[in-house]
Amino acid sequence: SYQYNVPESLPVASVVARIKAADADIGANAEMEYKIVDGDGLGIFKISVDKDTQEGIITIQKELDFEAKTSYTLRIEAANKDADPRFLSLGPFSDTTTVKIIVEDVDEPPVFSSPLYPMEVSEATQVGNIIGTVAAHDPDSSNSPVR
Repeated sequence: SYQYNVPESLPVASVVARIKAADADIGANAEMEYKIVDGDGLGIFKISVDKDTQEGIITIQKELDFEAKTSYTLRIEAANKDADPRFLSLGPFSDTTTVKIIVEDVDEPPVFSSPLYPMEVSEATQVGNIIGTVAAHDPDSSNSPVR
């Protein structure tokens, strides 16, 4: 099994991890394909193969949010890309591993509740009068004060 720590601020399409299955074959018989077969990260992560190293490359497909989910577990299968039909009865020619991805919290700035706050004020309004309010919240904590 593998475990990786990833900051929640990592951009979409970033590489999260590289894993490698061992295969004693050489040439075309050593070519791998990887796929995510199970786990709670389906749709969040994608795996592809590095043609040169035959490693599985796990990338992010959607933004991570520590406050929403702190970890993901994936079951990944590595298999021979082109199994020789003469040997299929001797298979399976695949193996699985577990990859745990821990999302690390990153301090995020406050966010306004609205992108625009229209306010009208009379030119006769006295100095010091309140003409409106704006609101923001800290996405890291529900009770964190914002100034």
